[in-house]
Amino acid sequence: MSFDEVLGHDVVRAYLARAFRHGRISHAYLLSGPEGIGKALLARQLAAALLCRQSGVDDQDAEQIDGCGDCGGCQAIESGNHGGLQILDSADGRGIDLASLREMMRSLSLRSGDRRIVIIDPAERLQEAAANALLKILEEPAQGVVFLLCSHRPAQLLRTIVSRCQKISIGPLSREAFLEVLSRHPIDATTAEQLFVGIGGRPGAAIGLFEAMQRCGGEVPFREILQHPPRDARNLVALADVEGGQSDRQAVYQTIRILADGVWAFRSDDVDGRRLAAERATMLAHVARHVERSGSPDLCLEATLMILSALDLDQLRLRMPRSLGVA
Repeated sequence: MSFDEVLGHDVVRAYLARAFRHGRISHAYLLSGPEGIGKALLARQLAAALLCRQSGVDDQDAEQIDGCGDCGGCQAIESGNHGGLQILDSADGRGIDLASLREMMRSLSLRSGDRRIVIIDPAERLQEAAANALLKILEEPAQGVVFLLCSHRPAQLLRTIVSRCQKISIGPLSREAFLEVLSRHPIDATTAEQLFVGIGGRPGAAIGLFEAMQRCGGEVPFREILQHPPRDARNLVALADVEGGQSDRQAVYQTIRILADGVWAFRSDDVDGRRLAAERATMLAHVARHVERSGSPDLCLEATLMILSALDLDQLRLRMPRSLGVA
């Protein structure tokens, strides 16, 4: 697992590599930026570099910062079984709770003396009690523990948590880096160019949109869904990859995010078409955030169906429940 596998973000990578070589490692980093630009991947690569005993961390003469890929630690990270790496996420759709945070800290306490890494992704999904507990941990950090917080919406984090992290802002990739990332996937060059124009420099979002199009038979059937959505809102979830024990809430959230990206990616070139696509995508983003905040998945799917079908969005806003945040 190579630090240099992270394409783009050159300034960020160079800055962190320089700090790591000189042993200037903060106890907490906040990696913030738009969804789908590679924050979680960068966090995992940083973790690999910090945990590998053969990397250039703490070595001022090292030419690069990399996990060697061969030692037991690197192989354990690759297989997801490294005891010094803990990852907290909201895969079950309920947010990151206090019990999960406490269990993570208990596991780390069994490896005192070694460097340990905690990745929290996305950090804004910390429940209130867990966020308060994390704040106390960051106020008195344990020796050798490094927290890597990934956040799409850092404004939702406690200000006191943000103030105790070294902030790393990550922006969209350049066209060249974006196309290089997509070339490592079964995406042809023409489609990759179209996705860059439609999505911008967010390769994770572009890959998710491409995979959704493949699930429904290609671009034409996908665009048909955007223009003439199915009557049963539940049929939309087929766009998302729900394998691997993914919760219903996560599947619905992923579905709505894919549709929001698709609405904007396949917008019309005329002014009215772009305005309508922007409004639809914004409304869908609000609905996605509602389901992420424990809103009803079925209600959010019905709202999604209404947004895709409505011709008069101003009238639709009047009919929408205020709790969805689209009014």
